[in-house]
Amino acid sequence: MIKKRGITVFALIEIIIGVATLSAVSANLLLGNSAKPPEVTVFVLTTAAISAALGFGILGGNLTSYRLLLFFSKIIVLSKILILTHVISLNGALETTIPSSAKNLISVVYHGLLIFYFTRRPIREVFRR
Repeated sequence: MIKKRGITVFALIEIIIGVATLSAVSANLLLGNSAKPPEVTVFVLTTAAISAALGFGILGGNLTSYRLLLFFSKIIVLSKILILTHVISLNGALETTIPSSAKNLISVVYHGLLIFYFTRRPIREVFRR
């Protein structure tokens, strides 16, 4: 199987995002610095673990990871567009120091590129063993 460079890049990005988020949230919990409600903390930890796991799965050419990455990316793009157009709004519990409009726009662009890349025929074929 010929590994495509983009697969590795996207997989590493997912792993870095997941591990960095898990590390930061865990450190804040251990130091008693977490100001987020418990349900938000659990959500963030869960999504970070999923992100890292999907990254490792994509690196290994796992079809289930491929399908889940595309599924979650589509959900993220849709939800961010709805947030950017003010159709839905969050209560602020997930907010950080980066302006939410910037985070949402970056997320739409990143996940849009991910969807575009992973739905191309040569890339789909890598996961259709």
